[in-house]
Amino acid sequence: MTSGQERRVSESSSSSVIVLDSSAIASIFFPDKKFGDRVADNIRKYERFSTMDISYSELGSVAWKSVVIFKEPEEPVYEALRNASEFISDNCDVFPSSKEILRESLELGVKHRIQIYDTLFLILAKRLKTKVMTTDEKLHNKVQGIKELKGTTILPENPNLDGRKITQA
Repeated sequence: MTSGQERRVSESSSSSVIVLDSSAIASIFFPDKKFGDRVADNIRKYERFSTMDISYSELGSVAWKSVVIFKEPEEPVYEALRNASEFISDNCDVFPSSKEILRESLELGVKHRIQIYDTLFLILAKRLKTKVMTTDEKLHNKVQGIKELKGTTILPENPNLDGRKITQA
């Protein structure tokens, strides 16, 4: 199977794969001062990327907010959306929101009060035996506080830190 095609969620994977949620993908292509460069640098560590089919519509929502709410010029936003969509199609294994994963995602979301569009990525990572890279700090912090989910998400590391503190002059 080539990348970018829909796959069955039951497939397993190696540790060289990472699930990218919509926030991580958006951070690469839409203005994000905090995480944009970090995500781009961090994904180089992985051989394969996986995501859910809802990433396309969630990126559309990011584009809509950029134009309507943040009053950004339309053409650069449309180009960012096109580039993000092409990145998914060309580089990610895209998994469908099937009945089986929807049920499991809903159960997880209800149990822990997490939105289903976030639990879809968490369930995908669980099934692929990997982690979700996200820039959603609120989700990441919540997941770290839930015993059965702890360690499921990662925030992009700052490559400039290398474990050291950086002080500003």
